[in-house]
Amino acid sequence: MHSVSTRVLAALAYERGEEFDPPSFPTPDLMEELRSAMGATPLACEPGPYARRRLRERERRAYARVPDWVSADDLVPDPVAAVHGEPV
Repeated sequence: MHSVSTRVLAALAYERGEEFDPPSFPTPDLMEELRSAMGATPLACEPGPYARRRLRERERRAYARVPDWVSADDLVPDPVAAVHGEPV
């Protein structure tokens, strides 16, 4: 666990409505709240509008790299020829 700065301790104490003196030790209640906050996991949320826009632009650029002469028929063998045993 990393050490917490006095500024963070002072801000946490202020939010709780407590006095905090940096040379003295924090109160047990403040330390308990800090301990529970350190063990909290961040919330997973969806990307914001800026990240979604960047993702769409990245996908468009990747799609634009496909040459015009490539078609889906070039990638899939002819199913009729495969049934009749003709070479592909």
